[in-house]
Amino acid sequence: MRKNMKISIVSNMKGFIDRHCILCCLLMLTACKAQQQVVMEQDAWTFVSVPDFLNKDTYYPQPGFEEGLSFFLQAVKAENPDFVLVPGDLVNGRWPSKLEPTKEGIEAKAAIFYPAWKARLEAHGLNYYVAIGDHEVGDNPWPEEKAKLVPVFEEQFRKYMQMPNNGPDHMKGLAYYFIHKNSLFVSLDVFEPGKGKEGNIVAQVTGKQLEWLDSVLVENKGVNHVVVMGHTPILGPVNRLHSSGMMLEKGRQSPLWKTLSKYNIDLYLCGEVHAITCTEKDGVQQIAHGSLFGWNPTVNYLVGKVSEDKIELELKEIDIVPEVIDRKSLSISFTTEAMKEGFRTVGTLTLDKVSGKVSKKKTGCFLEVNPKN
Repeated sequence: MRKNMKISIVSNMKGFIDRHCILCCLLMLTACKAQQQVVMEQDAWTFVSVPDFLNKDTYYPQPGFEEGLSFFLQAVKAENPDFVLVPGDLVNGRWPSKLEPTKEGIEAKAAIFYPAWKARLEAHGLNYYVAIGDHEVGDNPWPEEKAKLVPVFEEQFRKYMQMPNNGPDHMKGLAYYFIHKNSLFVSLDVFEPGKGKEGNIVAQVTGKQLEWLDSVLVENKGVNHVVVMGHTPILGPVNRLHSSGMMLEKGRQSPLWKTLSKYNIDLYLCGEVHAITCTEKDGVQQIAHGSLFGWNPTVNYLVGKVSEDKIELELKEIDIVPEVIDRKSLSISFTTEAMKEGFRTVGTLTLDKVSGKVSKKKTGCFLEVNPKN
């Protein structure tokens, strides 16, 4: 009897110890996961994308604009980004004219407006990487005489913006890449010499630049994420407002898109159209966004929060009041109500790679709908 009781007690104690061990293991596992989550959150970092900022020739400060631009940039700064991406159209750039169709005229305008653009960003403590847009090379179209001046425009962009000098030999400072916390960012020059509907410049990435891009993607296969930016959208249709709506030649069938999809890049960021359209094809997410300050009724920016296995994107928008008289943009402002309410979220996207496969959660504008035009 006593022997049976002893066996029963030992058995019960063993069961208690087993359950206690299991509970301890579960608690330890939960604590480890919580600690891992805290570490991931601590390691997370942020970038902001603002295409077509500013797409205007301005001084610094610019009467009628500076208060509104400061409010916008203060909001960007509040996101605490490691850097800001600007996929093209910093200046207006329509510098060749009947009065100054010369190299010297372009150099004189560049010496004014590029330093002013940089001073504004730097005054708000913002680091930046910029792509070349059509307005940095004189704005479309490009008849023969203007096309001859494109190398002059490109040289001024290189001189003042001082982007990384690791692109293809014929595009140093125009196309480039950089790695930030094991994420690869590539900036393309989508404006190449050729013959097309825009004249003697074609929106495309071919030849030596495409070979260079391929080599960059091959050499950096071990990175966590890949983001590519270029000025023009590749996939259509896209919404557009106060824009000529330039698109990359051949679109989804272009050599560029086939390369992006071949290497399963995460994001292609672009501007040009001054409106939002998010499109996913072949596993690649294209985000066309940005605004035309001084003309559009809203302005927006994209926030990217990046960790080792995840990119969380949020597109934010706010109403703005442009003053336009006789087709001239004179000022911008935000209403008291808009400033009080702040930026509203119009869409989110999470690229989650934790499981080894990419899962995507989308809301708002990232849920694809047919563009309005």
